[in-house]
Amino acid sequence: PAALGAPPAALGAPPAALGAPPPNQSQVQLEIPQSKVGLVVGKGGAVLNAIKSYSKAECFIEQRTPDQDKARVTVRGSEKEVAKCKQTVKAVVDGALSLATLGSLAGVKGLKAADENEEVTAPGRQGPLSPAVSLPTMPGAPSPAVLAAMAAGARPLAAGQLPPVPPPHLAAAAAAAVPGMPENHQMQANLNDYYARWWTSYTLGEDQPEEEKPKEQPMAFDKEALQRLADRAQAGELEEPPPVEPPPPPPTPDMMDPGMRDMGYGQGMEERSVVRDILGLPGNSMSLPLDGPPAPPVPSVMPGSAQPMTFGASQRRMPELTTLKGFLRRGAFDDEIPQTKKDADSVQKMLERLQGNVSETKQSVQLQAQMGIRPGPPKAAFPGAMPEAGDDPRTQADFQFEALLSRAQMANDQLSLDHVAREILIRFPSFTAQQTIDLMQKMETAPVLRDHQNGDFLAELCRLSASRLRELSSMQFTTACSTVAAWSADPKRRRAPLFAQLSKVFFTAAANEMSSRLMTFAPHELNSCLAAFVSVGFSEHKFFASVGRAALARHSSFAPVQLTALLAILSEMRLVHTDLFNAAATFLSSRTKELRPVDIIRVLRSFAKCNVQHQGLCRAVGEEVVARIRGGVNFRPEDLCEIIWALCVLEHFNPEIFSILLKVLRKVPVISSDALTQLFECHLALESEHKSEYRRFRDKMDAELEALQEHYRDSRKDERRCSDKHRSDVASVLKSLVDGSVHVNHRTSCGLLVDVAALRKRSSTDGFVHVDLDSNVTSVRSLDHDDPAAAGVVIEGAVALRRRILQKMGLRLVTVRESEWREMDESKEKRRHLRNLLSALGDVLE
Repeated sequence: PAALGAPPAALGAPPAALGAPPPNQSQVQLEIPQSKVGLVVGKGGAVLNAIKSYSKAECFIEQRTPDQDKARVTVRGSEKEVAKCKQTVKAVVDGALSLATLGSLAGVKGLKAADENEEVTAPGRQGPLSPAVSLPTMPGAPSPAVLAAMAAGARPLAAGQLPPVPPPHLAAAAAAAVPGMPENHQMQANLNDYYARWWTSYTLGEDQPEEEKPKEQPMAFDKEALQRLADRAQAGELEEPPPVEPPPPPPTPDMMDPGMRDMGYGQGMEERSVVRDILGLPGNSMSLPLDGPPAPPVPSVMPGSAQPMTFGASQRRMPELTTLKGFLRRGAFDDEIPQTKKDADSVQKMLERLQGNVSETKQSVQLQAQMGIRPGPPKAAFPGAMPEAGDDPRTQADFQFEALLSRAQMANDQLSLDHVAREILIRFPSFTAQQTIDLMQKMETAPVLRDHQNGDFLAELCRLSASRLRELSSMQFTTACSTVAAWSADPKRRRAPLFAQLSKVFFTAAANEMSSRLMTFAPHELNSCLAAFVSVGFSEHKFFASVGRAALARHSSFAPVQLTALLAILSEMRLVHTDLFNAAATFLSSRTKELRPVDIIRVLRSFAKCNVQHQGLCRAVGEEVVARIRGGVNFRPEDLCEIIWALCVLEHFNPEIFSILLKVLRKVPVISSDALTQLFECHLALESEHKSEYRRFRDKMDAELEALQEHYRDSRKDERRCSDKHRSDVASVLKSLVDGSVHVNHRTSCGLLVDVAALRKRSSTDGFVHVDLDSNVTSVRSLDHDDPAAAGVVIEGAVALRRRILQKMGLRLVTVRESEWREMDESKEKRRHLRNLLSALGDVLE
């Protein structure tokens, strides 16, 4: 719909402007795919006007936003009109009702769907149609009821048979009046014109022409007679058959009595005699059966009839050899078909020939098996025939492509590599879409060619593939992106200047193409493409913003595992779409049972990193983890520490999981360092935010807490969340504003670090002013807006947790954005900016 240029508004008239429907009218809304809006509206609104004219109901189409895959259709009128319009719209969308048939029913010709490059505009109200001149009534013309039945798909009736009574709704539709069309003359005239060719067959009582069936060919000989002849030939009992006397010649016009010729009995006699010869009538030249008494004479048949013919055990019915008005064509059978004579000699030779063919076939098969040649598939019997089951559908170009791939894999010297690489690059534009993907995948099995000319050959393939992305299907597109990402994983190839430049061109073109058809990608294909973009460091804000909107529109079509993977990819890129994360949290809260343990940790990690709090998701995940542990599922101590830490970041506490963690920790001898640092931060968060619930665990952990704090001090000696230059610059400006000792990378009394702190005394642990710097390391980018400048900055969950703990402990803290500080050139401007931030803390300035 976005390609059609349709604005996100109602097509026809805004439904809101109509007000409430009158008491005698009803209003119904239905949804159609956005891709079908152009079909329902039509070129210049013709199809929508035809639907209104045919159903006599008011119909409007509302497109909410270009990203949504559904459009809303509002129908208003009486109950019958609304039902009729709704049925017509669904039939047009499903393809059950063609535009030509709709135009015939509505009295409109030349209906066409809107082109992809044409703007779908709101059709205006159609004025009163001028009354159409009805067609002249033909003798025996069908009644409107018959036309209605024929329009419904009924077959024409046989001659003399009365047409059935049409159904009530068809009769009402045929007799109903359309606004602007008095007495529905226009519809009746178009129906008469549209079903004219069926009316001819209706009056003549002929059925519709059916597809010709292949005629059954007569058997050349009787199998039983052949077996008897073979037995008699082997015993030497066969004799030469007596010659068959030729039949008397048929009477000619010259031999007939002149009176009979004058009466017309001699006309067409030559043709009739030829027909007798073919049909096997008395006086023909056909051979008699091989054994048994002669066949009884067959009664004569008139032209236009057919008589069954007997050849041993097979019969067939000859076609009617008639032309217009039942007359035969002159000279149609001048060449008499020769009949095969079957004697002992011919049968014996035929048996020998069949036995020779069998032996030759066996020898050929044995020879092919010895040489390792696989017999080819059978060819078509004649040009244009459909291939039999098992035929090879490949063309000559396919065989040439396979030969090229084989040469590419076997090339190992410089000359052959140059020839193969040149041939691939020259023929690449002529390859099909699937062949381009096969070639890119085959590069993994041809390492010599893949690294040819220090990766310049692959760079050229990237450039050529970027121009073919529009031709690829979504699955082929995903394979291409994953393959180029795998090529870029090699550090040597990534450092090559040409490959680095052209691979960037490829992913830029892939992002532009993918943005135009995001809704056509399956969830797993979307995740695979995003993983490829992330692996090469592609982070265009506008592209990922469009991905977030598309995923939000169809998040319910994702499986829980697929949706979790998508959130993990976005969080790894430090990107967050708030609406998508909230919708995903609501969706996953009801389907946590479908998540694997790794998916549970992954979804909590994504929400914690992007600092998107959702208590419903935290509660559902916590209950699911407890239920699985009680059911026998074992979580590692490191996993439980990360789950509790993520819940603390999201300001949620589950006492049952924490109790299980303490029991597990007492049983394991060793645990990772990162898990211990997370556990200490959990202690600080629970002590400051959930003190009452945490008290019963706190009393049992005095000895462990001292060890955890010492370990935390040793493992977290410098956060390095910003550049040393900017941190030192902030410290020097702060020193000029306050009276006290200023320290960089200061550790507070609780063990957490801050970037800059101002202390009253050097021996103090907590200062009276603390400054943290926000950089790209401490924040995530919001995808809520396409413009990066308008998009807000979201603080990372781990940084937000530490700052909450410091503020809960009573420390004064301000934050400085590194990007804003970098743009300030003069020291006076920096002092003014920092002074404004500190003034919000109260009396900390001189």
